[in-house]
Amino acid sequence: MRKSKRWIALTAALLMSVSSVGVFAGCDDETEDSGYDPTKANLSVATYDGGVGKAWLEQAAARFMDMHKDSTNFQEGRTGVKISVDANKVDYKGGKLVESSLRKDMYFTEGVEYYEFVENGMVADLTQSVVKASMADYGEGTKTIENKLDASFQKYLTAGTNGKYYMLPFYSGFYGFMYDIDLFEEAGFYMDVDGSFGHRLVDGKDASKEDREEFKEGLSNGPDGIHGTYDDGLPATYDELIALVKYIKGEGYVPFCYSGAVSDYVSKAFRSFIVDYEGYDAYNLNYTFKGQNVAVVDKVNDDGTVVMGTVDISEANGYELQRQAGKYYSLMMQEKLFGSTTYIGEEYNGLDYTGAQSEFIKSKHTNKRYAMLLEGVWWENEAGDAFDDLVTLYGKGEGERRFGMLPIPKVNADVQDRQQTMVSSNSSFGFINKNCENMELAMEFMRFLHTDAEMAKFTIETSIPRSLKYTVSPEDKEKATAFGQSVIDMVSASKVVYPYSTLSLILNNTERFEESAWFFTSTVGGKTLNNPFTAFTADSGKISAKDYFNGLYTYQRDTWPIK
Repeated sequence: MRKSKRWIALTAALLMSVSSVGVFAGCDDETEDSGYDPTKANLSVATYDGGVGKAWLEQAAARFMDMHKDSTNFQEGRTGVKISVDANKVDYKGGKLVESSLRKDMYFTEGVEYYEFVENGMVADLTQSVVKASMADYGEGTKTIENKLDASFQKYLTAGTNGKYYMLPFYSGFYGFMYDIDLFEEAGFYMDVDGSFGHRLVDGKDASKEDREEFKEGLSNGPDGIHGTYDDGLPATYDELIALVKYIKGEGYVPFCYSGAVSDYVSKAFRSFIVDYEGYDAYNLNYTFKGQNVAVVDKVNDDGTVVMGTVDISEANGYELQRQAGKYYSLMMQEKLFGSTTYIGEEYNGLDYTGAQSEFIKSKHTNKRYAMLLEGVWWENEAGDAFDDLVTLYGKGEGERRFGMLPIPKVNADVQDRQQTMVSSNSSFGFINKNCENMELAMEFMRFLHTDAEMAKFTIETSIPRSLKYTVSPEDKEKATAFGQSVIDMVSASKVVYPYSTLSLILNNTERFEESAWFFTSTVGGKTLNNPFTAFTADSGKISAKDYFNGLYTYQRDTWPIK
């Protein structure tokens, strides 16, 4: 699940005329093999078959077809609707789609470079029929889909289109630490009210209601500082996280599982420390380059403490944002926890992401059990085959394993604003082929998929949030896995940054401002580095977090596009 750079070709004033360059195919072949039904109004929908999978779309399509089984308004002489779902991991990636003819009516994918599709005239205008249309007929009163979009999405999607929308955001891509709830309860990895580990829940998920309530009452307040919330007993500060990791190792377990072959997952998980430390407004400066008296690091002392100062930020000196303290603390924590093999099983691995997922969940039955996995929020849904394998080997209970997403702890106990800030790190959208033959049906299905009820069902099915504003009811949340419930609780209690910009500086220099280039590219000793993980784990020439952090500034200052 990768986020590619966002491509856009706009003038400095962000104005452009949408052209119809090229000829694109309309719908898929009207054959029985393609799922086409000559008695019904047909729609073909494609989705990228990655961590999100296709089950959510098949289920939604079934509900929509049942709703419209007697409808005659979508195509003259036909009754009912037939939606054919096709999933593919290669052909339906955003970068591949933009280079080829669109053969399906509708797509949900990732790696999308929005304005390239728009400029090429590939996608339908959703503005009036979908985005701004009333949702009253779905029982949502005065709501519109536009109301559900974060302001940053509204600005980004319409900045160069004269106010028109051509795509809608799909799912949110949060990276972080996924923890084994069963193991945390069984081995006493939760912190109690006195600040000690060893707080265990006897019988785990099978514990009585009374025992569970007593267990919860004895937990510490967690990062949000409030007792009785979803994060009770979890590390509230960086020092508590480090203490937890040492405790886990001391009890004979391995704190972290990860993918060595896709090590940017590790750095992206630790990047969550940046956004949470800086908070919504300060982190967003990385996409606006406009701020007064912005707090930055003047110096990192030899003991790892920092001396702070302030600077006014503009497009002319945006590189100064590389001195944000959150960036240093993120690197510091990554170096402490992953700079040696101490907390990862005494050796670095070459696992790909699915291999790491499998190792994590099957470690329950090995002598090397992992407590946490560094991954993206889609991991549990993506690891379906691995769970199925364990059910086959060890029985039904393996399909009922409980996992959670660890909230990011605060730098210390003195932090006043304890609300978490998260960043959605992917470029994932849904759109309609401009040459779809049954446009009315496509628009209606797109509206249906963006009702609160359908977005809640998506999250329940996949454990992944949609990138819009909606609420999952307590009754619906109970249908989600433990991991899904954890994600729902965390997102609902957090501020979320969607990292999209309408600045010409960024849009005209997309490669240098793509997330990996901006947050990870550093110059140390005259050498350009782009992966903190490899810098901290090198056999020779190992780089410290302090040097890597200072190099972020050096690289951006020396290569800044405005002189």
